Amino acid sequence: MLLVCACACSRVQTPQADKTLDLSGMELVFEENFDGPLDATRWRTTRGEGARRGGYWDPAQCFTEDGNLIIRTEYKEDGPKGPGWYTGTCTTDGLQEFTYGYFEARCKAPAAGGLWSAFWLQSETMGDETEGGKNGAEIDVMESPYYNDPKKDTETYRNTTMHTIHIDGYGDKHQSKGSGEFRVDRDMYNEFNTYGVLWTPDEYVFYINGQETWRTDFGVSQSPEFLLLTVEIAGKDGSADPDNQNNRYSWSGDIRDNPEGTFPVDFVVDYVRVYQFA
Repeated sequence: MLLVCACACSRVQTPQADKTLDLSGMELVFEENFDGPLDATRWRTTRGEGARRGGYWDPAQCFTEDGNLIIRTEYKEDGPKGPGWYTGTCTTDGLQEFTYGYFEARCKAPAAGGLWSAFWLQSETMGDETEGGKNGAEIDVMESPYYNDPKKDTETYRNTTMHTIHIDGYGDKHQSKGSGEFRVDRDMYNEFNTYGVLWTPDEYVFYINGQETWRTDFGVSQSPEFLLLTVEIAGKDGSADPDNQNNRYSWSGDIRDNPEGTFPVDFVVDYVRVYQFA
């Protein structure tokens, strides 16, 4: 009885098929189809010093191929920071920002445990202690940590994502609110799906494949935000730490627990689009 109840009471939600995306009155203001070499006037592939959680963000891990952006994750013995796990970031930080609109990416998540891909927005002033998000927020549109998270039932959670808002910096005043998990109706690792957010002065409305999932007026940013496409590796201090067992430092599990032959794995992005009200 307990096992049956655990499955029946799962918090995993499904998108609202009767509430679909309506872009009437909006115009396309930014479109990236990755049809040629990565455009350095639009995208940067570096942030900080390279060390990031349990691995490194290396520009070499970001490239275009067959009309897609590829962010590749793999272990390198001879990486620029030494032996370790390498992946990447692709961002418009310092190049292009937007205030309000509909933001969408069409992508495939990487099929491995111990890492997660993400499509998100952030403000230059998010790191400050802001006024309830007015001066900027972290807006997480899609994250994919549940391929093989030891704290989650794989059969229930693997093909799910969630949306989260973070505000008021990352210190003692940090606040956040999340949507809970939503099931993606197609295989998010082997098929393209779209993930989007409509951001207005009053609220955020999130979508998966054009169907509404969650709306909230928590921490609505009133400041310009830049775009990010990233892969994160669970851990700390730039390495898969031997003490990082059972999500001690991060969700998604231990990247070293994947079967032999899993890597390299790719976060594949078909396009990114931004619409704003005409």
